Amino acid sequence: MRRRIVLFLIGAPLTLAAIAAGAVAAVPTARHVVSGLLNVPDRLPALPDNKVVHYQPGAEAYARDVAALLPDAIARIESVHGRPFAHPVTVGVYATPDTYAAANGLGSAVPIGVTFFERVNLSPELFGSQRHRLRAILTHELSHAHIQGQIGLRAFIRLPNWFKEGLAVMASGGGGAELVDEEQALAAIQRGEHIAIDDAGSLQNLVAVRFERPPARVPAPSFPVVLAYRQAGMFVTYLRDSNGAGFTRMMNAILDGRPFVEAVAVGYREDIQSLWKRFARLGAAKK
Repeated sequence: MRRRIVLFLIGAPLTLAAIAAGAVAAVPTARHVVSGLLNVPDRLPALPDNKVVHYQPGAEAYARDVAALLPDAIARIESVHGRPFAHPVTVGVYATPDTYAAANGLGSAVPIGVTFFERVNLSPELFGSQRHRLRAILTHELSHAHIQGQIGLRAFIRLPNWFKEGLAVMASGGGGAELVDEEQALAAIQRGEHIAIDDAGSLQNLVAVRFERPPARVPAPSFPVVLAYRQAGMFVTYLRDSNGAGFTRMMNAILDGRPFVEAVAVGYREDIQSLWKRFARLGAAKK
């Protein structure tokens, strides 16, 4: 195991460089990344009948629930993405918030699920007060893990955050965006409060979905994040439903490691900004 951790650390310079380049409070953030690498779920016990599901002692029943949901979640992601997983994905479930935070690379127990170096980490809240979200969040995180496994962390970082999260929301049937509905999201778009449709990911922003103009009214601290996820999910759904063949071509290009701009051109023969404008116009016509 010590040798494996050393190999992880050797493979992490891009992540650490990104943190140093753009993140606020770079030293604490780097500490959380190292903590995650030293506490990968692989080190926890695994279910005897499903070796990819690992659990903190005290969370074995939780792990069994996850194992029961896993085949359908995997099949869903492979169907939406159009390609099998490159290799089995390790899933870690936790009994305590502190252990979860130490393992997820963020140092925080607030996110309900995190994919870190192709490993899905699930909060103890998903076996407690937010148990009803378990299927959707597991599927959402598997979307991230699938793409990371296909193209690697470097190329994954280069994909725009809105696309990564929108794809995961769409593939999971709304996982991560449950608290904002489509009507609310469309109304925000018509007010000009909508996500920025970036062409690529940024080392200065590894995870957040950026807004062109953020919402003026924020009823809860999580609202901007959830609104961004819902809008991104709706746009990715539009990309698939409006041109299924184009979506397939785009996904194949992405999973072959081509830059996002090229993948969109291969799929749709136009740029992503034009596609967003068409989506926004159609949304306005529905209201």
